[in-house]
Amino acid sequence: MKELLKFENINISYEKRQVLYDLSFSLNSGEILGVVGNSGCGKSTLLKSILGLSGPKVLYGNIFFENEDLLSLNASEMRRIRGNHISMVFQESGIHTNPLKTIGDTVFESMKAHKQISKEEAIDIATGIFENLSLPDPKRILRAYPFELSGGMNQRVGIALAMLNRPSLILADEPTSALDPIVAVQIVNELKSLREKYNTAVILVTHNIKIAKSITDRILVLNNGKTVDYGKTCDVLSSPKNDFTKELILSAFG
Repeated sequence: MKELLKFENINISYEKRQVLYDLSFSLNSGEILGVVGNSGCGKSTLLKSILGLSGPKVLYGNIFFENEDLLSLNASEMRRIRGNHISMVFQESGIHTNPLKTIGDTVFESMKAHKQISKEEAIDIATGIFENLSLPDPKRILRAYPFELSGGMNQRVGIALAMLNRPSLILADEPTSALDPIVAVQIVNELKSLREKYNTAVILVTHNIKIAKSITDRILVLNNGKTVDYGKTCDVLSSPKNDFTKELILSAFG
């Protein structure tokens, strides 16, 4: 598998306080990496730093995406990366869609921001993605407004929307945290489908180590901004090196 993303000794501050220390890891194409840890340990900051979003400040280190140094890119070059090559799924995707526009209108606006495309073409592409990800009745969803869909369906739609431009990497920030267990399983299955049908890599930030176990190939455990365990998910969960990881596993599985 081809290496897609690489962090080298990344140190990050947020609001003048250092939150990540000497973070190093890599991600291959089509691989799913879980990032778990306590609240405020820097999990979401890690994702924002990849996209160059405002807030996190990289103090030093390197972030390579497809062998390109993201930290050396200007604002225009980062806009080219966002959406086209890397997309993000937020904790509550419904909040990030315009409540006054149908899902179909949002699809068209999202795609025309990156390429010349007609609304009909955009809807056709979205319909195919919705069908591939097993969303029921794509045409009805595309005609609907966000408030007409359940929270779980909005989240599933958010994942599908993130795939509109076929990015090679999806950043998923706690996508199951506000959902009931049944819908959470649907979200997990949808993320699995991205890998199976599109060979999309995923970085999944989650506080739920059971979710991480069910979907990830490798896992990165953060405690107070530092890596305490990292490796194949089966190896880390069966033979954790750090007491913090052991406590996470014990609290999840007993």
